[in-house]
Amino acid sequence: MRVYRCYFLNEWDGIDGYENIEADALDEAVNTALALLRQQPKHKGIEIWEGPHRRYPARRRRPERSRISVSG
Repeated sequence: MRVYRCYFLNEWDGIDGYENIEADALDEAVNTALALLRQQPKHKGIEIWEGPHRRYPARRRRPERSRISVSG
């Protein structure tokens, strides 16, 4: 398993919290992070990082569901 860090962003794209997510692949981590985002209405977007590398960019609008396809 890999460990990803999901940063929750406020309306100015500033970091407003984070959660570590363990997942086998990036798409699994993204889906978990998006589910967490939907549960926290004060947050406006997410970024997912794996170590020093940003793997999933911030989004300005809250997605209802993930439609991405990423190879892990």
